Amino acid sequence: MGPHDVKIFLPVKILNKQWANKLLDGSVFIRSLNDFGVWNLDAKIEGQAKEMDNSFRGDIREGLVINVDPNKGDSFFNSIFTPEIKAHIPNMWYTDENFFKYFKIYCMYCLTYNKNQKQFEQPDEKLKDFGDTAVIIYNPDAFLIRILQKLYDNYGDNIDFKINKVSYYDISKNFGNFDIFWKEKWYEWQNEVRMAIGLLDGSGILIQDTNPLTLEIGNIKDIAVAIPIENLINLKLPSEIVIPD
Repeated sequence: MGPHDVKIFLPVKILNKQWANKLLDGSVFIRSLNDFGVWNLDAKIEGQAKEMDNSFRGDIREGLVINVDPNKGDSFFNSIFTPEIKAHIPNMWYTDENFFKYFKIYCMYCLTYNKNQKQFEQPDEKLKDFGDTAVIIYNPDAFLIRILQKLYDNYGDNIDFKINKVSYYDISKNFGNFDIFWKEKWYEWQNEVRMAIGLLDGSGILIQDTNPLTLEIGNIKDIAVAIPIENLINLKLPSEIVIPD
């Protein structure tokens, strides 16, 4: 990869076929970040948190807001641990408790196209863990508009909407402030883009609710196509996927 490579991507939702068909029919099911992070760890221990019961969806550091360098510490860290104890603490971080976990998160894979090399980048085999079907959104602008329109229809201006690619950090090297669009480097193969939706009350305060959200945006077969996950992995893409040079 050259330093001046120009890359674009198409969002892809990977899931099992029955849910892929629901998505194509326009049913967008969105879970709260709470279901995937450390806040739900007790439910995982009790066998009640399916999204955490694997090595690829659940991430105990979801909601990370500050990663502290244990060699330097901070006022709290340094006030409660002696140097002898700190020498045996490899990591120290803060996880948000009152904000991020209430956001509804819709995660998709980025099917990345390198415009300079005129080719797609090879997806990782581990994506098969997410499901047997890949729904490629080949008109992402139209998809986003439909999402935003339905949110406005349902909630008016009482939403906090964010969208961005996920960046990946090394917990032992990258210190400082983080937000909802960061995950640990181990997950880099997921090449994720995510939408984050916060529902607000009438005064603009985030509603602290962890229930999932379903948006019915209408049939999307005019802007998306479903293929077997093996075809995505092997870049056997349908004719609808056209990337302008």
